[in-house]
Amino acid sequence: MVSAVTAAGVGVIVLVHTAIAAVGARYFRVTLQTRWGSIVYTAVLIPLVYVFTTLALGALGLGAGAFDDAGQLIVVTWAFPFFLGWSIDLFWVPAPDELEDVPDQTGE
Repeated sequence: MVSAVTAAGVGVIVLVHTAIAAVGARYFRVTLQTRWGSIVYTAVLIPLVYVFTTLALGALGLGAGAFDDAGQLIVVTWAFPFFLGWSIDLFWVPAPDELEDVPDQTGE
């Protein structure tokens, strides 16, 4: 059985990874000109950031020993937060084209 502290540590990891995915996906949607560019950058770079945050948060002892199987660990701390954060950006945050107060990026 998992202790409350371990479950809270896994919760922190999930929240941090969800925030990284939402902010990263939004950043790539706003800054890149093509739809496929933002999809590819989101799908490749955000999991790369997850490697470093997982190592850093794991070194702090968050979520240590919560999972017996590596597949469970990847689904709960990587896949679920990734798709949740990406869906937050896609479905609940207005599209970059719908924003009115965005400065012009032409440099003028």
